[in-house]
Amino acid sequence: MDLPDLTSDCANCVGLCCVGMSFQKGDDFAIDKTSGTPCPNLDHTHRCKIHSTLKDDGFEGCIKFDCAGAGQRVTQMRFNGESWQDHPELMFAMMRDFENLRPLHERMIQLTEAGKTDLPEALETERADLLKRSARVWADTDTLKRRYDVFLTELAHSTAS
Repeated sequence: MDLPDLTSDCANCVGLCCVGMSFQKGDDFAIDKTSGTPCPNLDHTHRCKIHSTLKDDGFEGCIKFDCAGAGQRVTQMRFNGESWQDHPELMFAMMRDFENLRPLHERMIQLTEAGKTDLPEALETERADLLKRSARVWADTDTLKRRYDVFLTELAHSTAS
């Protein structure tokens, strides 16, 4: 099955998580930051100025975060490698697409993991179809969410028996 890369590749992203995420000062972040505002530690090349000292500088939340490959997919496939820094008019659309795609990528990881188990044939067929559909869309739909929720419920029942 042709799936997008589901691992983060910051070198092929333009810091979408560093813009899209909101921070609340506390255990995981040293500052408050609203979504849509670039992190003050993000440089002009889309790299973190304090990447090697994130934990010491109070940004453990950045270490814990993983976009599941959504950042580079939005940057490279939707926007052909363009940057919101070079083209500020792209920021809203890039943030929207990143926030829409990230949950789908997380779901694809879960579906891939579920495929490593011995599933009943009907459940495996649904898993494969959900994975294929999730890989083709750029935003979640209510129908896709419902199918995924039903799949998880059936998966839980099949592993409990």
